[in-house]
Amino acid sequence: MIAFSKRNLTLFFNSKSNLFFSVMGALIAFVLYLVFLKNNLITSFPFKLSHDLLDAWVISGILVVTAVTTSLHALSQMITDREQGRLADFTVTSVPFWQLQASYLLCSFLISVSMQLFMGLIMYSYFAVTDDITIPWELTPKIILLSCLSSFVWTTFNLLILSFVKQVKTLSQLGSIIGTASGFFAGVYMPIGVLPKTAQFITKLTPAPYNAALYRQFLLKDLLKEQLSGLSHVQRQLFEKQMGIHLSLNGFLSSSQMILLLGAFFLGFTLVAAVAMKHSRRANLGHV
Repeated sequence: MIAFSKRNLTLFFNSKSNLFFSVMGALIAFVLYLVFLKNNLITSFPFKLSHDLLDAWVISGILVVTAVTTSLHALSQMITDREQGRLADFTVTSVPFWQLQASYLLCSFLISVSMQLFMGLIMYSYFAVTDDITIPWELTPKIILLSCLSSFVWTTFNLLILSFVKQVKTLSQLGSIIGTASGFFAGVYMPIGVLPKTAQFITKLTPAPYNAALYRQFLLKDLLKEQLSGLSHVQRQLFEKQMGIHLSLNGFLSSSQMILLLGAFFLGFTLVAAVAMKHSRRANLGHV
């Protein structure tokens, strides 16, 4: 299993196109923020918002987009191997089928974690130069743990989606759809609080807003205390709800509750994906 994981990692990181397209959704969101969204957010509130608060806010959402798209592109190698007959060839070796599947999952998880950390460092470095934002090094352990949780959730989600994909040509279309959708569901293109109630309800049926809210609570905790101290408790709650920093399900959810929700999504995706992969295995591998 380790050998197959190393092989998948090598194929991914040796391909410049893989690296670029895996983070293209995150890069698009980043550029849109710089060109359009940032000024719109600054002018949409009656009180002044600092650049560093908004920068940390958008970084949180883009990290979720990165987790989604990079794990999807990493797992795409499974579809390529399946269509080209390599996966069927691998099964005639002494490696059990479940270990082959686990190698794809392990590879996807590692790529997703590493690319989240890489994108976070790139964005913070950019904003450190342009907006004099401070990189929160003291939060590194929490960010690493959250990136791992994010990767678990989105790797199993993408495994579930890809269990129904049989052709490589479908991957580019699927990647575009998921990459764009993840930006909306994570509240990057538009804060979740300004969406219609129906759209907010649909968004909360996915793990994206909870994942983004956790990142925002970690990265914005001190900034919120400093910059919103002049607001009343009600005004601050309204702002945090509108910006997707805190989510409400019959009351504001705590960080621990959102972690449990992400864990529930992970277990749900894992169980459904296991059933889907079991039923699709014979059709995909033929004689296996």
